[in-house]
Amino acid sequence: MEIYCIDTSSLIEMKDKYPQDVTLFKKVWNNMDNLCKEHRLIAPVEVLKEIEQGDDELKKWAKGKGKKNFVKPDKKQSEKMKEILEKHPFLANSGKPGPNADPWLIALAIVKKEEGREQLFTDKYLVVTEESKTRKDRIPSVCNTYNVECINLIELFRREGW
Repeated sequence: MEIYCIDTSSLIEMKDKYPQDVTLFKKVWNNMDNLCKEHRLIAPVEVLKEIEQGDDELKKWAKGKGKKNFVKPDKKQSEKMKEILEKHPFLANSGKPGPNADPWLIALAIVKKEEGREQLFTDKYLVVTEESKTRKDRIPSVCNTYNVECINLIELFRREGW
């Protein structure tokens, strides 16, 4: 089973390109809700903090999700996040004010992947982001160094058969 660790950029993409109030896109949002209910769409709590800086439908949608969807970091994730920043310090300097979820997002995917392997689970953890795959200072490049697959929102839709 694929479990998606989603970045703020992909959630903003959803809000901007697939507005909830357009009938055509209601099914996409319902599908995302179902992924949340199945605990197959997760993010670090830092993604929620980034979303909370806005005041729109996305904030309302995110607030309605549970703690199992917006995960508070545990000790392993905190340690992995520090390791990521030591190797990729540019992730700490996002250039934007407020919370920076990027290193936490990657740490969540790595730790969940490692925990699954230890328990012999076959779940596959992927990172979903709209960031460029060609720039070395972005999420996809860092994920690649840790052998974590990174996809965009459209690829998530394809994999889920939407």
